[in-house]
Amino acid sequence: MSKVCCAGLLTLLGLTLLSSIAIAAIKAPSVTITLSPSLSSPQMLDTSILWTATVQGGPPGDTYDYQFSAALQGQSQIVRDFDLANSFTWVPHTVEGTYSVTVVVRDITTQPYTVYPPVSVPYVLEPWVTVSGGSAVNRTAHPLVALFSAGPCTSGHSIRVRFKQNGAQASSTTNAVPCSQSSANFLVAGMLPSTQYLMHWEEFAAGFLTSGPDQSFTTGALPSGFPGLSMVVNVSPTQHDGAFPVVLFHLLPAFATPFHFWPMATDLSGNVLWYYPNQVIITRMESGGNSFSLTNTNLTEYDLAGNLTLATNVEILNEQLAAQGYPTMDSFNTHETRRLPNGNILLLGSRDVVSTTEQGGTQQHPVDIIGDMILILDHNMQLVWAWDSFAHQDLSRAATLGDLCLRGAGGCPDFNHNFTQANDWLHTNSAQLTGDGNILLSERSQDWVIKVNYQNGRGDGSLLWRMGPFGDFTISNPPHQTCGDPNVYPWFTHQHDAAFQVQTGALEVLTVFDDGNLRHFQCGGGNSRGMVFYVAEGTHTVSIQTSADLGQYSAALGSAQLLISPPYGIYASFGNGLVNLPSGHSSQATEVDPTTGSVVYQLQANQWSYRTYRQRDLYTPTLP
Repeated sequence: MSKVCCAGLLTLLGLTLLSSIAIAAIKAPSVTITLSPSLSSPQMLDTSILWTATVQGGPPGDTYDYQFSAALQGQSQIVRDFDLANSFTWVPHTVEGTYSVTVVVRDITTQPYTVYPPVSVPYVLEPWVTVSGGSAVNRTAHPLVALFSAGPCTSGHSIRVRFKQNGAQASSTTNAVPCSQSSANFLVAGMLPSTQYLMHWEEFAAGFLTSGPDQSFTTGALPSGFPGLSMVVNVSPTQHDGAFPVVLFHLLPAFATPFHFWPMATDLSGNVLWYYPNQVIITRMESGGNSFSLTNTNLTEYDLAGNLTLATNVEILNEQLAAQGYPTMDSFNTHETRRLPNGNILLLGSRDVVSTTEQGGTQQHPVDIIGDMILILDHNMQLVWAWDSFAHQDLSRAATLGDLCLRGAGGCPDFNHNFTQANDWLHTNSAQLTGDGNILLSERSQDWVIKVNYQNGRGDGSLLWRMGPFGDFTISNPPHQTCGDPNVYPWFTHQHDAAFQVQTGALEVLTVFDDGNLRHFQCGGGNSRGMVFYVAEGTHTVSIQTSADLGQYSAALGSAQLLISPPYGIYASFGNGLVNLPSGHSSQATEVDPTTGSVVYQLQANQWSYRTYRQRDLYTPTLP
């Protein structure tokens, strides 16, 4: 369990859950519940331990679900919320001590559910280093990830790991953690395969810096089943690109092919530095190196070695939604997850309604319409706030291109099983907590970026404004060259990854990847664009700083960010995610000069990528 995850956690297991679902009083009938680890205590940090709960003496044929938590020094974290599997694999690597691992079991055969008393087992995790100033490096299950351990350090200081290829000048650092009387342990990632690296701890504070001796670590080879990807540098990097030397691809499989492409990071030449060692689609990488993933049914978080750290699911969150008076979901919306500054988790849900009056629906031929939800969870993955698009948006405004979801289609959530297709009304694909405490959404099918009244959990969910064609904003410097509808051409359409990159006083800088589907349709062609806007919310005006032709048309996918690297200035980077070239499916990380719009760096992969980001390292993702 990480120190970050533990900060400020509740001390009583399960209280937030028990207050949010319909249950019977906790009972202790003639049922025995045991919780057993696969390895006896004690074990070293970063040991993989399978915890299994067993129910004996219950009614034959009853169904149970299980919630697993871990606590250290009275601070508790739910690591997997209620689900049918009776086991959970735990690989804690950051803090030694005596943990209390707990399972709560429910009999969910009939309602109200029977919740049995928690069963807890103490478990000791031992450090690799106990002496101040000491250090050690060990292998993990991931061939490109090391576990670096440092001894206790001075309270009030911070500690991190600096690592570099043997003989190289350039180095990278991990995230920093506060010093304590416990050891400090880091997953070190961002290294080439089969290569020797040197790494050491750095303790620092204002006006203070000291470091330990170098430890040597040689990475392993890529696994035999690693995808046969190829990377091509179309435009070479220049000096300023050294500030963002990592390219993170959220790779996807091509249509009608086996899913075997893994998320990965490369250097600027396309050499693999890291990959997730399994088949998963990541939504966001977090500060510190963990990453979120969403499927239609499950939210998960993984560390850099590929270990599962948190998990929840649609079913248990639907219980919480219903208990708080919200409509329930059909599915997660798999496009976005973010950890907020206060430790809460923002994610998207999806639900549908059947209409006989809107978007072409009639009594004889009703239509199914998919909308979106925002869910805010606390650190224990318990619901604290939700938003429903059907309660706040105009259902009569259909998708601008009549977008449809077919059952099982990529990028589409689950929907009413009485229909083979549904109207893809909004298709929200990104969400961001803004500087004023509200939430920015990118609604692809509406060609709008909207702002939702969240007010850091106190908002009523109303729409504060809509930006895009026929929205609430005016462009003060529209381009002269247009085609199609002049109200559409200057704006982004079917966009991805809209976010405020700078919000300082009156200065607001918004980046967005303009897939351009509506413009492409109206103009009979055209490429996707990377766009940077200056936004004045008070006057509902924007000016276009950058509208860069990215050289290819990406009908879906995409990402956008600023690269701020003093003293070299500011550049913009865009992920052209779904490019179809004569050579096959491709994605491109394309950096442009925001003043001229010219391409100054481009790396191309031979596979599609949901998002593609430039990063300083694997611990400092694109912000905000």
